[in-house]
Amino acid sequence: MIREDVREEAEIIRHSGEIPEVAFWNSIYYLTSDEEGPLLKLTSQEIRHLKKAVVERYLIIIERDLTVENIGKSFYRGVSRAMVNWERLSSFARREGFSQEALRQQVIEKFRRFLREISSNSLKIDVPSGKLASWLRKRLACSPQILS
Repeated sequence: MIREDVREEAEIIRHSGEIPEVAFWNSIYYLTSDEEGPLLKLTSQEIRHLKKAVVERYLIIIERDLTVENIGKSFYRGVSRAMVNWERLSSFARREGFSQEALRQQVIEKFRRFLREISSNSLKIDVPSGKLASWLRKRLACSPQILS
């Protein structure tokens, strides 16, 4: 059972800024050590729930930066930021025991959809195609054919 205080903190993580792991550690501190917090002893299930919120936030951020409709908006950070956030998510997932393969497949699909839309709308991205192709091959272990 996940207590309400933990659920609320997971929601805060899901809506946090650019580095969800910072929000995670702030939540852990608030829930367990902050004199103004509930001073809980978190169960492994509750900690996992908070970590899952970190993964979800990273996916939200990556989706934001791989959505054509967001290009030109103040919150859009570009493909280069999606690449950085995949690295962060991948590292976090590896450390915390989340399935990297499942996450990798989700991110590949986000890239595939984004690049298809970019191509069909003759838009440019903030990363040279050669660099992106190399990154896709090395970091997502996928064929750069998704670029075409």
